[in-house]
Amino acid sequence: MNAQDLASVDKRKRDAMVKELNLNEVQVTMIDTVFFQYGRQLNELDAQIQDIETSGEYAEEIVVVRVSVMQQEKKDLREVRELDLKMLLRPEQVVIYDEKIQPDKPKVLHFGIHNRADCNVCEK
Repeated sequence: MNAQDLASVDKRKRDAMVKELNLNEVQVTMIDTVFFQYGRQLNELDAQIQDIETSGEYAEEIVVVRVSVMQQEKKDLREVRELDLKMLLRPEQVVIYDEKIQPDKPKVLHFGIHNRADCNVCEK
């Protein structure tokens, strides 16, 4: 597996890491290894999800539950991959990574009708 075999999102992230974090050769090799190992696992889960959805063997309720479980497995794998990637970085690289490459998602979903006067997000 090489960089072209990665999902487009993962390839962009990997390329951003190499560009923004000034990685040394060992770090690049280790990061590639992490992306490829997890990429293989994520691809296997995608294939299993596709098989379950298209097989017609299961009732719709079972398909929904199984796919939901596998989607959660994918999410968990991505979270573990994030931890593995961060472990390969120096502290100053982690700061840049958290700011530029993988910033935290907002804690609040900000939509719908609400009282703007009391909304902490609207005040900003």
